Amino acid sequence: MIFGHDSMGMETALAHVLPTRNTFGLEITRLDMKLLADMLNKESYDKKELKALRGWIDGAIGKRLEIKTEADSQRFNQSLAMYLINRDLMSDLNAVGGGFMSQLEWGSDRRGIPMPVADAMESMFNSTFDHNGPKAPLPYATEADAQGLLTMLFMTWLSGGNPPLFMDFRKVWEGWEINALAKKVGVKVNPKADFIVKGLVDGDNSGSAAFDWAAKPGASQKDIMKGISMPLADEGYFPGGGNSVTFMTPEGINGIAGRMAYSALNNKFSLIWDEAYTTSVPTKLGQAMCNLTNWNWPHTFVVPKYASMVEYKQFAPANHFHMTWNLPVSRLQYWMDLTGVLSVAPWAARPAFIEGTDRPQPLVYLLNGGENNYKMIK
Repeated sequence: MIFGHDSMGMETALAHVLPTRNTFGLEITRLDMKLLADMLNKESYDKKELKALRGWIDGAIGKRLEIKTEADSQRFNQSLAMYLINRDLMSDLNAVGGGFMSQLEWGSDRRGIPMPVADAMESMFNSTFDHNGPKAPLPYATEADAQGLLTMLFMTWLSGGNPPLFMDFRKVWEGWEINALAKKVGVKVNPKADFIVKGLVDGDNSGSAAFDWAAKPGASQKDIMKGISMPLADEGYFPGGGNSVTFMTPEGINGIAGRMAYSALNNKFSLIWDEAYTTSVPTKLGQAMCNLTNWNWPHTFVVPKYASMVEYKQFAPANHFHMTWNLPVSRLQYWMDLTGVLSVAPWAARPAFIEGTDRPQPLVYLLNGGENNYKMIK
């Protein structure tokens, strides 16, 4: 269930309705954002539950929830009410995931009446808990990114319900760039550190980052929420106000980072993917890196296992990518076999077959010119 249309006119938000239906058996319901605005104005939600939700946030976040005025408080309540309204609408439709356009019509065009940001709503959908306790993540894409939603949906389900992370390729750092910034801010770095030898991607986006990524897998809800702040949203991006969600993902989380893409030329979906893990840098250096983009959004420093930063820059299919922890490579490959999705992992450093990691390649692929050739001629 997608609210709005193609956010900012970007290709990333295009919903390929027929290919999605024919390949995955999924229908896409598009709703106009005016419906959500009307339901907010009519207060079409359970007011007692909204009070409970706000109380839960106040208790878990405390002073890290930035509220300066009563108007700020009311706008934040509207953001929380959006979660309740969307949740109930998706339940009515039996929706397995969702997305929200936001920019430009909802929150960025001053010619209209800008509405509060949806960051808290999006994060709660992707998280494994909310004010009612543990729940299954309901993959939810910011900017109505339909291909991002498909990516998170399949990776979440294939992982057995682990929380998805929605990010921008906000800044792809090569090692020499990090080294130069470290010298500029007066931080000594280990020349053998992974972020110097390999580089990293600063993944951050306003919205959609599951709360769970503020801590390591297995952390308690209390410990997760300790790492989260909700500053007022950047008025330059979001004149409608509201609160962002921000945290720094800890190092040492392993998973798969990737992104679905679609080509009309072959009428096929592809998955660009690599194994990846999260890393960290010295605190002062990390602050300087975050301040070069948006400090008040969630930040995850991602290191791909095989792709170089040059390859990551070249082969990224969009400005968004996604990560899910503890997803076995072979399970993802079997799923691509089942669905006919093309596997795109063109990293020079990755062997064609890794025993114990990859599933054995079906012989029928080899008899028909290789995996991708077989999938296209089939």
